[in-house]
Amino acid sequence: MARAGWGAVAAAALLLPLATSNTYYLYLACSVGLLAIVAAGLNVLAGFAGQISLGHAGFYALGAYGAALAATGLGWPLWASVPVGMVAAAIVGAAVGAAALRVSGPYLAMVTIAFGIIVEHVLMEWVSLTGGPGGIFNIPKLAVGGSYWLIAAATAVTLWLTANLRASAWGRALLAVKSSEVAAEALGISAYLARTTAFTISAALAGLAGGLFAILNGYISPDSFTLQTSIVFLLALLFGGLGSVAGPLVGGVALTLLPELLTGLADYRLILYGSLLLISIYGLPTGVVGAVRSRARRHAPHPALSPETRGREAPPQGKGGDAAALLEVEGLGVSFGGVVALSGVTLTVPSNGITAVIGPNGAGKTTLINLITGYYRPDAGQIRLAGEPIAGHPPYAVARRGVARTFQTAQPFDDLSVVENVMIGVAGARLGHLGGALLHGPGTSRRERALRARALALLDAVGLAPRAEEPAASLPAGLRRGLEIARALATEPRLLLLDEPAAGLSPTEIADLAARLTALRSRGGPAIVLVEHHMDLVMAISDRISVLDYGRVIAAGAPAAVRENPMVIEAYLGVPA
Repeated sequence: MARAGWGAVAAAALLLPLATSNTYYLYLACSVGLLAIVAAGLNVLAGFAGQISLGHAGFYALGAYGAALAATGLGWPLWASVPVGMVAAAIVGAAVGAAALRVSGPYLAMVTIAFGIIVEHVLMEWVSLTGGPGGIFNIPKLAVGGSYWLIAAATAVTLWLTANLRASAWGRALLAVKSSEVAAEALGISAYLARTTAFTISAALAGLAGGLFAILNGYISPDSFTLQTSIVFLLALLFGGLGSVAGPLVGGVALTLLPELLTGLADYRLILYGSLLLISIYGLPTGVVGAVRSRARRHAPHPALSPETRGREAPPQGKGGDAAALLEVEGLGVSFGGVVALSGVTLTVPSNGITAVIGPNGAGKTTLINLITGYYRPDAGQIRLAGEPIAGHPPYAVARRGVARTFQTAQPFDDLSVVENVMIGVAGARLGHLGGALLHGPGTSRRERALRARALALLDAVGLAPRAEEPAASLPAGLRRGLEIARALATEPRLLLLDEPAAGLSPTEIADLAARLTALRSRGGPAIVLVEHHMDLVMAISDRISVLDYGRVIAAGAPAAVRENPMVIEAYLGVPA
């Protein structure tokens, strides 16, 4: 939402109590704020991290009952009672997230539904603590006018925090995991840690809203925390705009006011919600905010790449050195369902230069890369990086040791801009303090400027600087390859593995790729392992070549020797016409 839009929202919030003293209207405004807070928390989980929860009424309930019990049972003041509920929801959210996020998609939705149902039944049955179906009465509360200002402030702070998170390294990491978990882990990001963090933040915000709900009403019961409540929370986010900072507020307004405007259709409320869900999914897949942005973007100019911006010489990357072995693969083997993919593979990669791995389709080249980078576990053999074993380590741990890679099918993070893609690579696993990301203090601002400057320099080197602010999804195939390579180089790796980087490129683009790779080599860049089918490229730039066939190394050596090897000619190169 533009600054003018936020200014209008702030003005409306400030003027509403002055325009009316009607407590009904102020109560509706409070309800909008509470729904917006929960939806903003859900946005961190679903919009940023890509994980759907249908059990957030459970965390809402924990916040409400935690605040109510602190206020009525312990006699704590309101300013201390609400944080109790928020902390309780965050702790339970971290525990539930740590367990539930081992699954994803519909399985995660089922787990969260089960959690919400369990909480609802605990509230019903634990009469001595929760009051059972009758709930908790006589909760100290503020007048509606006082509650309005408190909830308005909490809503504003929540939206500000989520906006800061979205603009930080943490927010980009969450969006990267949502877009492509495998690519995010290749940059050193732990997808599991990122999602668990998102779940905890989301639960904490739901708990905050629940605590405010308790002191707004002065009474709570299990009827307010059902599965239908969770559906309303999610629907508000989907209707407003999944992933947008303003979406939760827009959805909160719509989902609060619409039932009030259609009070005569109260018996058909579930039908109304179902209809809104279908409209959100099929008519407004990016929500109201997303639809408005798409319309504005359609009229924005799209800069073209000029001949002068095709790319300059890449800056030096990694740590060059002598030709001592950086990567050692010995006797590597792996099978899938009884089918041998690799057997007894040995490969030595010096700390500089370009080592090519070639072979026919199905020879095991990509499998080898996946084993080196931790996506597969070997059945036999050793993988050592600078003398340290890395076989079986998770991908993010391998990446943190200085190994970067690209993929057979380019995997840029389509939900992010071109420059944000590379900023993720520059930051890698160094996301900074979560508190700093949420508060966006001076230190965070300086760090963000440094990340952006470094990312823009890398984009300039590959000719993508003019398109830095465009969505990565808008790039054609050749530029997507360039972006992926720039993102990998941004991690400053010791070892760079390129999986068919020339696939789908034009002859001119292949020549540019060759020039950049040789420039990296000459300037002391990382050791490069090149898996490629374009033999002209391989023979022109490689220092050594290993050939795989049916999962075994059949030849290794200098390009000229490999080209003349009879086994290689028979298995892969063929006899020239």
